[in-house]
Order: sequence, then structure tokens, then C-alpha cells
Amino acid sequence: MHKAVVTMKLTDNQLERLRGRCRVELAGWGRTGQLLDETGLLGAVQDADILLVGYEAVSGRVIREAPRLQLVGCARANPVNIDVAAASARGIPLIYTPGRNANTAAEFTLGLMLAESRHIARAFHALRSGLYLGAPMDQFAGADGKDDVVWTLDGPSPYKRFRGVELCGRTLGLVGLGLIGSRVAHFAQAFDMQVVAFDPHLAPERAAALGVALVGLDDLLRQADFISVHCKVSAETKGLLGPREFALMKPGAYVINTARAVVIDQAALVEALGSRRIAGAALDVYWYEPLPRNHPLLALDNVTLTPHLGGATEDVPERHSRMIVDDVFAWMDHLRPERLFNPCVLEPARG
Repeated sequence: MHKAVVTMKLTDNQLERLRGRCRVELAGWGRTGQLLDETGLLGAVQDADILLVGYEAVSGRVIREAPRLQLVGCARANPVNIDVAAASARGIPLIYTPGRNANTAAEFTLGLMLAESRHIARAFHALRSGLYLGAPMDQFAGADGKDDVVWTLDGPSPYKRFRGVELCGRTLGLVGLGLIGSRVAHFAQAFDMQVVAFDPHLAPERAAALGVALVGLDDLLRQADFISVHCKVSAETKGLLGPREFALMKPGAYVINTARAVVIDQAALVEALGSRRIAGAALDVYWYEPLPRNHPLLALDNVTLTPHLGGATEDVPERHSRMIVDDVFAWMDHLRPERLFNPCVLEPARG
């Protein structure tokens, strides 16, 4: 029976599935909430055939000095914490979980679009802070209330202050049309939005099948009322949206980022928001995390900020757990895993 060292978070039912065919040892982040360093991880995998990780860094040294290691799994959409070259050099397949949080992140993106354009978070904060509230009363005494109830429209009313814009009829520009971007496009179309995308790596036929028009980046920036980032970080995408790009945007545009912060030049974004060059932004990712308490974004009133929650739902762990265990079993059954990251030739599993 193969031994599997598991540092990722596996749901109970998928853990039991794995235990049905492997000797499982829980370690690291998945067991204690603390990441194993290189030395700790190397010690844990000395007699392991399978290593399944979430966030631990699996270095070339760990891969080279684990004598029995035959399979590595990473419960992330992109296994950036694994030395892929070292695994491939040893002929070790690397399985991963693309799309594990695509739906989750796409739903969150639409939520941020609505929160920023309709001032939902700001209105909530205003009420919790005591603004626009009436005098204390025994709200449960007497009648149940009037048939027609309207918040005050006089003076500095919330109805005037927090008036927003609809998504319906507006244009969404997607920078990247992969698994998450495609889901965002689908949801946006349900809001009757027009969707365009910039993705130089996507076949036009795929975009057409999604009902999305592929355009150049400059055209997207000029057309879009909402610009949402969904591309991977690369030499080409770092700082992709900088001063020149913000100058091309509509004055009423909103920028949404649930991907990676470095795609946007932070100084250019802060300047565009502070000068009202664009209408607003909603961000879930930052150049430093946690966000420094003196960051200028915190002083602006036209940005919605959340602490990297785009992939945080109860559904994601079950999804990535099932994907990983399914592919472990495929490998053990001498089949090609469905989600194989590296192109190495698989050897038969040794029991």
C-alpha cells in the first residue's frame, strides 16, 4: 500500500476515500495550520510515495532527496509552490486542481462589481456608524408600520449620496478569459451586460462560443464600463494596467481585481482613483498582504476593499479534495490523471 503524506486540507469524506487505498500521514498546514519549512517537509517525505500539499513550498531539494517519492499533488489552480522542473527531471507526475475556485471567484467578482457600483459596503458602513438613523423608539410596540415607507429624501439623504449605476446594458471588459474569466462572462451576460475580452492566448473560436468579442487591450479600455482582471502573472502582464492604460479608460469606469495585484501599477491606480480619473475600483488582492494600515487606498471613498476572499467558500475544499483524490486513484490504476501539470511519461505505480 502506498504511503501518502498530506499537508493540504482534505475534507473528511475524501480523506476516508484516500485512506481506503493508502496509508495516510497528516502533517503541516493541513493538520496544524502551520506551514512546514523545507527541513520539516523533507523529514516528512523520506518514506512517502505520494505527497499532497496546499501551500508548502516543495523545493528541488525536497523532490531530489525523497527517495520513494513517485507522485506530487498540489491543491491549487496553479502549482507555483512546486519545483516543476525538479519533479519532471525525476519523472514524477504533478497533479493539481485547475478551476477548483473558478465559480467561487467569479461569483465574488460580480459581488464586488455590485458592491462598488451600488455603494453597498459604504451604505452599510454609514448605517453602522450612526449616519442617517432616526431617534430611538420601541419598534415592536403598536402598529407594524406604514404601508409606504421611504427613507428621508431631504437634506443629505442616503438615496442621493449612494446613488449608483446598473450593470444592465453596460460593457464588461475582461483582461483574461480563462476558467474564471469565462464564468464571469457567463454571469455578466445574465445581467444583460455586453462582454469583451483581451486574451492573446485564447482561440477566437473559444471566445465566440462564450458570446464574447476578443479585442485589443486599448480597445477594451476605451469601451468598457467595468474592467475586471483575470490573467495570470507573467513578464507580459506585470504592470499591464499603468498610467497610459488608465488614461484610456472612461471617466465612469470601474476597475475590479480578484486575480493578482501586480497586474496593476498601484501608484497609477491610486492616482486615477484620487483624481476621479475613473469612477471607482474594487480590490480583493494587494501588492502586500496583509494590506499596510497606512496604504493610501484606505483613505479613498471610491474603492471597495476585501481581504483576499475570492476563493473562500465552503465548496472549494470539497471540490479540490475530490479532484486530487480522483487523480491519485487514476495514477494508482495506471491511468493518466485528468489534471496533469507536467508532461513527463508516467511509470506504472509500484505498490
